[in-house]
Amino acid sequence: MARQVSDESRAPDLVQETYMRAWKYFDSFEHGSNCRSWLFRILHNVWRDQWRASRLELPLSDYEETSIEPYYDWEDGFISHEPSPAFARALSEVPDIYRWAILLADVEELSYQEIAQVMNCPVGTVMSRVNRGRKSLARLVRIYSLEEPARPT
Repeated sequence: MARQVSDESRAPDLVQETYMRAWKYFDSFEHGSNCRSWLFRILHNVWRDQWRASRLELPLSDYEETSIEPYYDWEDGFISHEPSPAFARALSEVPDIYRWAILLADVEELSYQEIAQVMNCPVGTVMSRVNRGRKSLARLVRIYSLEEPARPT
């Protein structure tokens, strides 16, 4: 998951810092709760802290596409095969906040409630982010798939 939310060179550092914080704050783990969600929450916090420390102050656009995107069952292909270059490129360009939501929902298969705990936001916000992330991803996959040369069969 760390490689999907950052680049390949930063992922090991994110994972290492996540485990260091988990070890340090293990006494805050509630026994009987979902350990994966707890670790993803820590990973998200580590990523966010590093992102805040290194980001430039750029205004974010509130532009939102209002057209309805058709649903594509891309998850089956993603799970069973290596992602295509178009898919990998599209996923890397989905805004971070939406990428986190769709990766936690569709790849890690966490519930909306668990994602809300990881991302420290209301469940309704998670549902919105997952929906917008999927729409954005589907739109970008279509665009980049048209740019890919046809593969020989």
